[in-house]
Amino acid sequence: MPAGQLYHAAGQTEGGVLIVAIWDSKESSDRFVAEVLMPHVPEPGGFSGEPVERSAEVFNLLTQ
Repeated sequence: MPAGQLYHAAGQTEGGVLIVAIWDSKESSDRFVAEVLMPHVPEPGGFSGEPVERSAEVFNLLTQ
């Protein structure tokens, strides 16, 4: 996983893919989006179009 990413889950949805990532900070997330993700969107044979980003501050995280 990228530096700063704590958890990652992804699954196919109607019309796309839903990706949920938990980061150690907003700064780590913003850096990944700007430096890694966006330079590869769109990519032939991969994702197309601009991703739709929704964010929230995690206030409750349960793990085993």
